[in-house]
Amino acid sequence: MSEFLKENPTYLYDHVEILENLYLPHSTGSAISLVERQVAILRERNKDLRIKLELLSSQAIKNEERLVKTQNLILAMLNAPTINRLTQILLTDLHNSFDVEFCSLTILTGDNRLKDPEAKSAPLCTAKKQISSILSSKVLCGIVREGDTQFLFGSAASKIGSVATVVIGQDSPIAVLALGNRDKNFYTADTGTLFLSYLGSIIDHILQLLIKKSYDQECQSQ
Repeated sequence: MSEFLKENPTYLYDHVEILENLYLPHSTGSAISLVERQVAILRERNKDLRIKLELLSSQAIKNEERLVKTQNLILAMLNAPTINRLTQILLTDLHNSFDVEFCSLTILTGDNRLKDPEAKSAPLCTAKKQISSILSSKVLCGIVREGDTQFLFGSAASKIGSVATVVIGQDSPIAVLALGNRDKNFYTADTGTLFLSYLGSIIDHILQLLIKKSYDQECQSQ
């Protein structure tokens, strides 16, 4: 019978006299018609689809909001006249617009033109000794050594449970952007790193522009 109905899906629709007298047992013990049962199933499926659609719509709105925030951040950073100002714009926006609990940008001063007396910095050779595991990974998410958090976050290191870091610079590291959270499980190996990698690329580009600007100013002053 089941095979017959599969091969003739409109059979019950065409033979109303059978459908009128056909009943299926319900889980509550009562009896409902096949049509009613089908309607109930379709309504349940419709409800599930509506929930999924609402979730997708909500995620799309969040993605659009993040895109706008990211664009605004990039435009603001592009107008930064100095490395220190770039750092201020970046860290303030990450905290206020992206709800990042702790963040730091450490400039690695292997190149003298990267030095900014007002920006957080450290010699590249020192960084290679103290945060070698971070520098060896382009992007890293999870729990790191106490010495690493101390190097990146200074006095706030004791509050850091987990971190997400991106090493900035193509040929050689010129900076490290670090995000931190009190929760040890907030940043893990499963954390998505697309946004962080993208932001690192943008910062790299802007730092290169500031290096060129500094070099041009030096040449003009000579």
